[in-house]
This record gives sequence, C-alpha cells and structure tokens, in this order.
Amino acid sequence: MAAPNCSAASTAVETAVGTMLTVECALGFTGNAVALWTFIYRLKVWKPYAVYLFNLVMADLLLATCLPLLAVFYLKGKTWELGHAPCNVLPFLLAFSRGVGVAFLTTVALDRYLRVVHPRLRVNLVSPRAAWVISSLVWFLMVALTPQNLLAHKATQNSTECPSFYPTGESTWQEVLFFLQLLLPFGLIIFCNTGLIRTLQQRLRESDKQPRLRRARVLVAMVLVLFGLCFLPCVLARVLMHLFREFESCLVQRAIVQASDIAGSLTCLHSVLSPVIYCFSNQAFTHSYRKVLRSLRGWKKTEEPAVSNLRDSYS
Repeated sequence: MAAPNCSAASTAVETAVGTMLTVECALGFTGNAVALWTFIYRLKVWKPYAVYLFNLVMADLLLATCLPLLAVFYLKGKTWELGHAPCNVLPFLLAFSRGVGVAFLTTVALDRYLRVVHPRLRVNLVSPRAAWVISSLVWFLMVALTPQNLLAHKATQNSTECPSFYPTGESTWQEVLFFLQLLLPFGLIIFCNTGLIRTLQQRLRESDKQPRLRRARVLVAMVLVLFGLCFLPCVLARVLMHLFREFESCLVQRAIVQASDIAGSLTCLHSVLSPVIYCFSNQAFTHSYRKVLRSLRGWKKTEEPAVSNLRDSYS
C-alpha cells in the first residue's frame, strides 16, 4: 500500500472521521457505563450469559476510552503530537479491544444457541465461576492474537506522523489472522442465530408467545446488523488494499487510504450499538436506559426494582 505521504490530506474525510469517532466515544461510553451500572447495582445472581455480557461491556469501555486520542489525531489532519510510545500503544489497544469485543459477541451468540437449541448438552451446566475462567482465557487469547508488531513500530523522522495507524499488509500471517478474526466469528454468529430463530419458531407458535419471538428476531437482527455494519466494510477495505497495492497512481492510493479511514472508524461503532443488545436481552437494561433518558429530559425519577437474574428475553 502506498505510504501516507502519497495521500494528500482530505480535510472533509478527516473531519468526518474525527467527528464520527467523537460521537462514537460519547455514546459508547455513556451506553456502556449505564450497562456497567446495571450489572453492579441491579444484578444479584450472575449466570454465564451475564458474565459474557459483562466482559463485552468492559471491552467496549476500553475501546471508548481510546477513541478521544484517535479522534484528535484525525481532527488535527492526521498529526500526532504525543510521542512515539503512545503512537504504538494506542493502535494495539484499539485492535485488542475490538478483537475482545468480537470474541465476546461470538461467545454470547454461541451460549444463547446452545442453551436454546441444545438445552440438554452438559456444556449448558457451566457455572458462573467457569464462565469467568472462560472469559479470562478469551482476554489472554486476544492478547496473543493481537499483532505485537504494533508495539514495536520504528519511529519516523517526522515526529508528527504515526505510521502505526496505517495498515501496510507486509505480514502475510497478520493479514490472514485479521480476516480470520472477523470472518470466522461472523459465520459462527450467522449459524447460531439462524438455528436459534428456527428453533424458536417451532416452540413459540402460540399467539401469546409471539411477542417473545418478535423480540428474539429483533435481537438477532441487531447482532447481524451490528457485525455487518461495523466490520464488513473494514474487511472490504482491506481486500481493496491488497488488490490495488501495486498501483502507482496516487489517486487510487488516496481513495484506498480514505476508504480505510472511514471503514476503520465504523469498527468502533459496535461500542455504541452493543448497548442495544443488552436492552433487548433483558428488561433490567431497558429500565436503566429509560431512567437515564428521563433524567436527561428532566422527568420525574421512578424507583426501579432490582433484578435477581439476567436471562434472555426468550429463555
């Protein structure tokens, strides 16, 4: 791929990306902070499903805390003023938090599928303590799978540049790992949710159970939209990068860089959309988000009962 000096600055694209990242940071941090508050103060009994959702919240919060620096980088015309070490650490944390988020989205989908479609399997008897162990293993695994070369990028002569933000595609294994980390989870999520909806359609045929089925369909649709909207554009941009990396035209290279910037900002959008999953998973989150909205609108606060368990809307 062409070096960044081949891509003339596009103020419109950089401002749009920086603004989008700022909005994603504000909404993602607020939504996940409310979800974290719900877990801490309203959840009395933890189930494995709740453990996985909690870890998804933590991954999204980690991503949201990284976004302000990335937003400033774009709003200042891709100028980095914080030195070499943060230039390496921030891309690593961005890739790591996104990877953990994808992993727990997949874990939640798999857990939901097994409990609904195959309820008699012994794996569904996993205790909350075992779920915490599994979650810890996911975090450690994603540390190992996140490209370590992001932490060892060579400094450039121009101290205001941060080459770590520009994927070069020089490492074949790194590119293969990138595609596997996104495409395999996406395929697994589609498989699990398709089987889940098919099973629910067979079980929830009575008219009084149709609202539960519709709620489940909305939840499944949100998960698929979240994954498709946030990550598939990044995959497509990466493919284009490899297809046109030998082109010497700076016009083509600039277009690819700008497309990569936009697609990269969309990968951070899942921290904003994830709270929608919590909202449709359980009414406790719905009450929490409504309470925040009422407070922001100056509405009279109402007491919300604590919940003793976190279950799917259709479990």
